[in-house]
Amino acid sequence: MKLPTGATRTVFIFAHPAGHVAAPRYYTPYFEEQGLDWHLVPMDVEPKHLAETIRALAKSPSTAGFNLTMPHKPAAFELCDEVGPAAKFEGVVNTIRLEASGKLVGESFDGGGFLNAAREAGIFDPERRTVVIGAGGAGRAICHALVAAGLKRLRILNEVPGPVEALAAKLRGQFPDLDLSLEERFDDAGLCVNATSLGLRVTDALPMDPAKLPGDCAVFDIIAARRTGFMEACAARGLKVVDGVAMIRHQLPLQTAFWRASIL
Repeated sequence: MKLPTGATRTVFIFAHPAGHVAAPRYYTPYFEEQGLDWHLVPMDVEPKHLAETIRALAKSPSTAGFNLTMPHKPAAFELCDEVGPAAKFEGVVNTIRLEASGKLVGESFDGGGFLNAAREAGIFDPERRTVVIGAGGAGRAICHALVAAGLKRLRILNEVPGPVEALAAKLRGQFPDLDLSLEERFDDAGLCVNATSLGLRVTDALPMDPAKLPGDCAVFDIIAARRTGFMEACAARGLKVVDGVAMIRHQLPLQTAFWRASIL
């Protein structure tokens, strides 16, 4: 891998904490394959310092853009001067582009990356029920992408009722024919998605009991930092399992094209 120089441009990925972020191993080699002298650099930024950090780094011509992960996606949305259609619906941003005018333009590519990965793996079936666990930034993006792609039956589960009810109301408003449930059950699931942070740490509880899933259910766990206990338990049952690395790989071309669209 080519080492950075003074001519290298940087894409910063902001997280808090950031110790689990393994994205550079995928992003930086991809940039090099595309002929870009870019590097992805993780940065641990407390939420209270996010705005000032983005505004300071945006002033440098060495900055190519920003990537946002937990817990910064909703706050990043508020910082943007302009957002794309997915971000507008979801209320979150995971990618920010810098314009020559100084504008920050944001979009959400979690949903697109997830959907393309699910299609490649052959686990997206619009006729079967999908259960998404988590209504945070990633969960909102995934639910929106699934339904926009034609999913007919969706169930969303979340530990706290407020966010999931707000997401359900938005989805029902835009997709009135959607069969949408908030009931905690898994017996009819064709796909189960862990869109929570559970699994980042070895000590984390499982997002649900894999024994409750039908034998022909596929599982997509968006955690990319490690092979989680949930993935292992589902695989042990013979279920098809896709991890967060697939989602990253499919986000890469979408995000890179978005950053390159900057006229800087």
